[in-house]
Amino acid sequence: MSVDSRLDIFVYDNFYNDRRKLYKKYNGDKKGRIYVIVNKLNGKLYVGSTKSLANRLKNYLNLAHIAAQKNRPIHNAILKYGLVNFAFIIVEEVDTNLHNVEDRETFWILRLNPEYNATKNGAKNVGTVCTDEMKLIISKKRSSGSIYIYNEFKQLLVIAPSLRSIATLLGNASITIALKRAIETNSLFRGSWYLSRAPLLNEQLDALIGKPLMAVPSEEYTNLIAQMKSQKHILRAVFVFKDKEFICKYNGIMEAERALKISHDTIKLNIENNTTYKGYTFSYHRIMG
Repeated sequence: MSVDSRLDIFVYDNFYNDRRKLYKKYNGDKKGRIYVIVNKLNGKLYVGSTKSLANRLKNYLNLAHIAAQKNRPIHNAILKYGLVNFAFIIVEEVDTNLHNVEDRETFWILRLNPEYNATKNGAKNVGTVCTDEMKLIISKKRSSGSIYIYNEFKQLLVIAPSLRSIATLLGNASITIALKRAIETNSLFRGSWYLSRAPLLNEQLDALIGKPLMAVPSEEYTNLIAQMKSQKHILRAVFVFKDKEFICKYNGIMEAERALKISHDTIKLNIENNTTYKGYTFSYHRIMG
């Protein structure tokens, strides 16, 4: 379990393993609370509210109760994936003298757009502000299954629902290995895209809480996948700079060798040593000025 003391947000990373901690802490608790359940495999959310968290926990931990209501999206997901693959986050203690618990639940539903909630609309009361820090905590948890796709300038293009979904659209399940390698090595996939399981620009809240240039699904995302397919022949792009000014990107060292009349070994050696050759600098990444 982790806690943000400024926000009083309690994060239990493994719903099943942390069940005893949760029940011990909230047994007998009668305060209004808003909680979020996060599927760590696909990033999908459920927002709930209760005035007795211990009783609500008993329901989630009772498989017979869950099975009896498997028509509900969150219950069906728990049966399918198991509680070990969910995080449980308490996002707000509701002051019932000031707010209605159901209205506060509506507030969080409208802000987070949870996939597992059957009802997406509710009361007009939005109460207090949902801070960027709160959104950041939620986004970090839901990003565990999502894949962030950036261009070579590290601008966030889209948040894909999963690695498997990208591989499926690319038409080859074995491409997952190459996708994972790009993520683990922080290298450009097919010479043009960075992929990450979490936001890259930690200093920019807008990027962290997600303002991608395109949505899933969309025509733009379809075109992006088509472009990825068209560049399957590119293993590593080479970015070339002259006197620190970018001049061209080549689809591999051999292409750069032919265009610049500089030997393959010279280019590779200067990339590895981060050195300059006759004013030229070579890189596998786009260097920002």
